[in-house]
Amino acid sequence: MSIAPPNESVVEDRLAAAPPPGRTVVELMRDRATGPGADRPLFTALGAAGEPMASLTAAELDARARVVADALYRTGRPGDRVIVPPMPGLDFHVAFFGCLYAGMVAVPVPDAAGPVVAAITRDSRADAVLVPDAAGPGSVPGVSRVVVRVPVRASRHRRGTPVAPDPLAPALLHYATRPGRRAQWGVAVGHGALVAGQAAVRDRCDIDAGTTVVSWLPLWHGTGLATALVLPLVSGAAAVTLEPVAFVRDPRVWLRAIEAEEDVFAAAPDSAYELCVRRVPEADRMRIDLSTWRVAAVGGGAGAGGGRTVGARTLRRFADAFRPGFFREEVFAAGYSTGGGALGVTLARPLYPTVAGHYDRAALARGRAVPVPRAGRGGVELVGRGTPLPGVGVRVVDPASRRAVPERVVGEIWVDVPGDAVGRTGDLGFLDGGELFVTG
Repeated sequence: MSIAPPNESVVEDRLAAAPPPGRTVVELMRDRATGPGADRPLFTALGAAGEPMASLTAAELDARARVVADALYRTGRPGDRVIVPPMPGLDFHVAFFGCLYAGMVAVPVPDAAGPVVAAITRDSRADAVLVPDAAGPGSVPGVSRVVVRVPVRASRHRRGTPVAPDPLAPALLHYATRPGRRAQWGVAVGHGALVAGQAAVRDRCDIDAGTTVVSWLPLWHGTGLATALVLPLVSGAAAVTLEPVAFVRDPRVWLRAIEAEEDVFAAAPDSAYELCVRRVPEADRMRIDLSTWRVAAVGGGAGAGGGRTVGARTLRRFADAFRPGFFREEVFAAGYSTGGGALGVTLARPLYPTVAGHYDRAALARGRAVPVPRAGRGGVELVGRGTPLPGVGVRVVDPASRRAVPERVVGEIWVDVPGDAVGRTGDLGFLDGGELFVTG
């Protein structure tokens, strides 16, 4: 791979002048609820042991979301921020789409109460909180002015008309949370950007109505929400979700959920694949058929976690461990995202060999990516995070001069996602042959 000539142009406030996306999450949900597949299962939730716990067709979800929207209409107005905590089964799905149907902004949070939720509520100026219908008074955080309960069921009668938001209007506010810290930073993610980002993932990975998204990622996090809730809408796929704690207790629950489907897209961080290797007994690995796993996405979001390592060693260990179960290493697709993980930036093309390179560790510390032989001492192996998704602009920039740097020069990663402003991610990396490498 050759070094590109220096680019002396200044990186402007926007990297590309792409037209704003024209679809919203609300439009996609309404299309799915009134289309030919409206009565087929769209979302399915699994229990702790992987047993089916709840299922919703698009029509059923639409009906319940309208009830939530109707209740929110009576307590506020479009543009209000609504706290959405974790909920059992598919209640989070109903709550999220209910917020959007009301033209309001969902603010997913990691807990039902506590100092982190209080800090997020104050910073976002949330006007309401959604809770499960069965929640008792003790389950309601005392930091929001209005409490709206998510209905257990709703009639098929369509009540109210969902608000049609502008594609540039925010769909959600994502707050990064770090263990042991109360400091938060929030990212607004627009409807159009959310839709365009997942449409790009769909096209890169050939996801369609025959695909099932299988996810344990927390829905309050941008990656989990975009993957499990929005990607199915833009692609026609169905989705199966399980609680993060179920995966941590027994990773086999996730793997068996993948085995149960015909064509699977599933995403997880590097650490999850490592956990599978450590926690799944060798005797069980050959009993789980992973031949249906067509795309195994791996990566992290910008800022808090974007620099999370995607280790070539981890990917090799997982592929070797689960090869008896027909897992193929080429289904790995490393990627990079922003907007709290909700907006895809780069993604490798699945079913192609993973791109990895060895670079001189000392040179990287000085800001240069110098390739070294695989057996060379002082080298570090880095996994490429793929090339930019369609419509996405990526530059590696000297933050002091705001000038793009040549390939194999380390700088700050700046991105431009359709419908969103340029993002200074805070992550460091470099480009090599058009492939993005994240260094920290």
